[in-house]
Amino acid sequence: MVMGWILETQMLHVTPRRLEVFVAVVDNAGFSAAAAALNVSQPSVSAHVRALEDSVREPLFERVPGRAPRLTEAGRMLYVYAQDTLERAEHVSAQLGHDSTRLRFAAQRFAAGLLRKPLEAFSARFPNVELMARTGTFEEVLALFKSGAVDLCFVMSAGDVPDLQTTPLGRYRLAFIAAPNHPLAGQARIPPAVLAQHPFVAAYSSSHFGRTVAGLLQAAGVPALTIRSQAQELTMLRQMVLAGMGINVAMLRSVQSDLAAGTMVELDVDLEPMYLQLRYVRNERANLAQFESLVDMVRLSEGRLP
Repeated sequence: MVMGWILETQMLHVTPRRLEVFVAVVDNAGFSAAAAALNVSQPSVSAHVRALEDSVREPLFERVPGRAPRLTEAGRMLYVYAQDTLERAEHVSAQLGHDSTRLRFAAQRFAAGLLRKPLEAFSARFPNVELMARTGTFEEVLALFKSGAVDLCFVMSAGDVPDLQTTPLGRYRLAFIAAPNHPLAGQARIPPAVLAQHPFVAAYSSSHFGRTVAGLLQAAGVPALTIRSQAQELTMLRQMVLAGMGINVAMLRSVQSDLAAGTMVELDVDLEPMYLQLRYVRNERANLAQFESLVDMVRLSEGRLP
């Protein structure tokens, strides 16, 4: 039945605009986010989706309060159809002289800052390629990839990602960071037991990044830490460290400018270096040469020890 109405959609009142709105809801993981991305009202987005559901005579999303809408089987099939239809329309536009390609990717928040230079280089080399970038937590980025909302994603991990064939691009040393006036600043070879006597600020313990760092510390023999405050964003963690609220375990690359300016210091802790990896996975069906170029640029820029 589902295949039947997919084949009939060209005869139904399914406009490119409605398909575009539907794809935006999937790609942005919600009606409100889609409305913001399209610069329209949420009721307008909802009306377009309802009209599509009326046309195909099946629900396209599983709607559960408090949770992002999930595609039904009919929704997944229409999403593939919509993407193909809109991509063919873009191809026709390109043939008429508006040459552009769209690459959809997502990056974990803690990895996004590592992509700045490669993205600058990519944009300079491919000025007609439109990058559709998304950021989120580890779990959100993987959900976007698995749903087909993006074709490429970058995440930070201590190693392999379960149930996903990711490829490493580089690794980054973790450092214990504190304000310059911290009691441990300037001390040499700080024992882990002494370190653990001081409060920390950290990524949410429920997040993949927070759990990964906690696992590395435990494996290194660091006693249980006292977490004074938690935050989701790097910028907020930075402000907490600057305010003297506690020590943070951060990627050394992300705090180089503060260390150079003297607004933060790296504590000399008596531990072997700990590392996180930048890893990626791409949808092999998205056969665009520009994807390989983007990955190569990230690899060249980030495939080294900082």
